[in-house]
Amino acid sequence: MLNVSNLNVYYGDSHVLRDLSLDLAPGESLAIMGRNGMGKTTLLRSL
Repeated sequence: MLNVSNLNVYYGDSHVLRDLSLDLAPGESLAIMGRNGMGKTTLLRSL
């Protein structure tokens, strides 16, 4: 189980992830997709 509520991430003065919330139940899968530089790695590192 994974619960995230209102995750905010900053690089210096840049607000790169804003108020991200998600709930992932046991056995549930999540795909994180997007172009280069859109925050996928930042999200995973923040978790």
